[in-house]
Amino acid sequence: MACASSHAEPRRNRSDAGVTPTVFTGARILCYGDSLTAGFHPLRGFSVGFSPYSKALSEALGGIAVDHAGLSGWTTDQMVRYCDSERTEAFGQCYPGLRRLVVRGGYDVVILMAGTNDIGSLDRPEEVAGRLKELHQICHAAGARTVGVSVPQSFAASDLARTNGRICLRDQQQRVNDHLRQYALQSRGQCLYVHMESLVPWEPKNSDWSRDGLHMSPSGYEKFGTLLAPKIKDFALSKKRDA
Repeated sequence: MACASSHAEPRRNRSDAGVTPTVFTGARILCYGDSLTAGFHPLRGFSVGFSPYSKALSEALGGIAVDHAGLSGWTTDQMVRYCDSERTEAFGQCYPGLRRLVVRGGYDVVILMAGTNDIGSLDRPEEVAGRLKELHQICHAAGARTVGVSVPQSFAASDLARTNGRICLRDQQQRVNDHLRQYALQSRGQCLYVHMESLVPWEPKNSDWSRDGLHMSPSGYEKFGTLLAPKIKDFALSKKRDA
């Protein structure tokens, strides 16, 4: 089957004024989530940069256009509560809520990666997983299939944190991912679970991760997108948007 061109006709119109131009480009695929989808990484001082993995994902998929909307600092609770909002904003990046994004953009596939901030807020894994499921169901109801990417590691959600006496969120992270895996298995082909932890693990002094122990580095985001591509390619390009 022929794939959509990376030069598909944009879906933006006058009502999109003020929306960060990384959505409604005509792409079939949308990456949605928090700062790890935005590609957030600290620079010197208090400056930050953005290197979204969607660019490397697009290149690794052969140039197929991939949009992204990342809300740095947001929890899954916020994403669910504001899914119908005309505007959501974080760190100067502005997007409609998830439901509006999927309906307006007509995306075939939405790649969801979120939950890191919920775990950091010490929310119960079952609650976090429940809200992740709601995000997937919002997309399914709007006609898109989804990819559920595992909640990534971080310093706090690593085995190392268990050994140094600090707060360790490793068990919570793994339990959320277990729930997400089970949801995908029961989704009748609507959701694909992808576990990325072993491919881009958090490790001390690993150049794939920023010094804050939470966000990937620019090279880490690039690696993430490149390695994610073969895991989702068949699923993402297998059929058109559901009616």
